[in-house]
Amino acid sequence: MNFFDRKYFPYFILFSIVLFSRLPFLAAGYGVEEDSWGIALAGFHTKITGIYEPSRFPGHPVHEFIYSAFWGYSAFLYNLITAIFSAIAAVFFAIVLKELHFKCFFIAALAFAFTPVYFISSTYTIDFVWTITFILVSFYFVLKKKFFFCGVFLGLAIGCRITSGAMLIPFVIIFWQKNNISENAKRLFKIILPLLLTVLIAYLPLITEFGLSFFMYYDQFPYPSLAKVFYKMIPGVFGFFGMAAIAVSIVWIIFNCKRSPKGVLFEKQPDNKIFIACYAVILLFVVSYFRLPQKSGYMITVIPFLILLFGYYLNEKWFQLLCFSLMISSFFCSINLTDKLRGASFSNYAITMTVSGQELFFDPFSGPVFSDYSKRLQKIKYTNDVILQADSMTIKTIVIAGWWYNQIMVTLIPKKNNDLVVFEPYINSVKLDEYVSNGYVIKYLPEQNIYNDQMYKMDYTDKISTPF
Repeated sequence: MNFFDRKYFPYFILFSIVLFSRLPFLAAGYGVEEDSWGIALAGFHTKITGIYEPSRFPGHPVHEFIYSAFWGYSAFLYNLITAIFSAIAAVFFAIVLKELHFKCFFIAALAFAFTPVYFISSTYTIDFVWTITFILVSFYFVLKKKFFFCGVFLGLAIGCRITSGAMLIPFVIIFWQKNNISENAKRLFKIILPLLLTVLIAYLPLITEFGLSFFMYYDQFPYPSLAKVFYKMIPGVFGFFGMAAIAVSIVWIIFNCKRSPKGVLFEKQPDNKIFIACYAVILLFVVSYFRLPQKSGYMITVIPFLILLFGYYLNEKWFQLLCFSLMISSFFCSINLTDKLRGASFSNYAITMTVSGQELFFDPFSGPVFSDYSKRLQKIKYTNDVILQADSMTIKTIVIAGWWYNQIMVTLIPKKNNDLVVFEPYINSVKLDEYVSNGYVIKYLPEQNIYNDQMYKMDYTDKISTPF
């Protein structure tokens, strides 16, 4: 394949822009998420034991198996693999749009790639980007009516994040033919068979070790306030300018729905089932998000299908404005925590406010991407400070580390730990009493007394422990 051929050159340029834009942000550890460090820790355990260890249930075996093979080559390499996947996803989104005869396929793919939550997630170890990459590849094969390959790649997406199985519904909508049951059944079978085989192979180590009990998740955090839910769902995903542009675009569509023709950006009108499928994706993953609205990244699957829908309803000027707004949202107008341990740095022009008991800042000159990067650096610094302080302790100590546990344990891998200090994620009351009876002093990192009690539904941690 000649990448400089006129046919492929736009995709080569797109891939290069996306990948190189991520490079400056890849060296700051494994990411800001507790789970991203958990993936690194599980990869280390899998590598040294030869037995697959999930970072969390229900497991993300495709993603975690591959990462375990690369353990020991630095966090930069882990993050670089994710960045490469993010560039592949952007290219496949462009290919899908081109297959649908969409005129503005290049800027639409850039808008997807530079939407804040996607940009941030593509700079560290978390599995969101891998998942959407496999989903978009499977979407392409649905459009090409290559159902076997659609099943394989959707199976890989499920192997990265099990909720991806919901994509089967929109895909069925796309290929379903009215009054042709036998053909529909054949197509569904061609997807289902390779999908099930791929998923079975991916999850076989979990099934072998845990049976079907692995099919669960746990979350000790209470359901967030509505302010947090909608913040993570909208500005946390699209950023300030992106959120504003989406709101204005929706208003424009409502007031121009009758007089403005739809699909003007398509050289050839696609089947309406494509857009019904887009609505189905958005509905399915929004409902899924509301079940456990802890991370903006859960909404990443919605982004390309939402952009595609806007491409159907908007004219070229409005659509390009929307895309441009999504892109600049990554670099301006950040909203983040001011917390000195796990928050982000901000400029003198920032405005601070309190929402749901947490102090936040709004900084017009520091975008979400920069805030996330500075947050990663601050968390690395605090983790190193904790380890340094633990090294100097001379009495037997248990430290309840909570959401810091994975990052601390990964950081300690190449170091010699103080044998007197034991870090634990969370500890129930029975285990706490056992540690005390064995002569340990119990300490906890900031806020982890609260979350330790929430984990085990008790009111006990403060009675038996003190701040670290």
